[in-house]
Parts: sequence; C-alpha cells; structure tokens
Amino acid sequence: MNKLPFGEPSLSEDKELSENLRKLVEKLTFLGITLKEAQNEIERLYIETTLKSLNGNRSRTARKLGIHRNTLNARIEEYKIEGGNE
Repeated sequence: MNKLPFGEPSLSEDKELSENLRKLVEKLTFLGITLKEAQNEIERLYIETTLKSLNGNRSRTARKLGIHRNTLNARIEEYKIEGGNE
C-alpha cells in the first residue's frame, strides 16, 4: 500500500493536498461531524468516484478498492449509490 502524502510531503502537489485535507478535517471538527460520519462520507465518495471512473463495472471497482465484490454491493446499497451495473 502506498503511503498517503499527509505526513511530510515532498512534492508541491502533495503539500497542497496535505494542507487541503487538514483544512477539511478542521472544518468537519468545527461543524461537530463525528469520525464515523466523516468515514462514511469519504467511503461513499470514494466508491462513487471509483465506480464512475470504471463505467459502473462493480467487479473492477471492487478490485481497485481492494474489497470483496459482495462488500462493494452492500456499500452501494447502503449509501444508495447509482450507476453501478450488476
């Protein structure tokens, strides 16, 4: 697994990404968003974005996300994500 660029980023785009993430976390904290709520929303967006980038192909999406296809299907149903071809 690649390390996320949030610790000590060396590239300028990593620094920008790191700063944007820190600002987002600060805002979520200020708004009183719980860790679980933030995790769920990030997971939903990650699945939705990956699914869309792979034209709704659930098998490829599951592989790219590193999860079982049944888990992906459960999350798609749970988060009511549209666009996933069976």
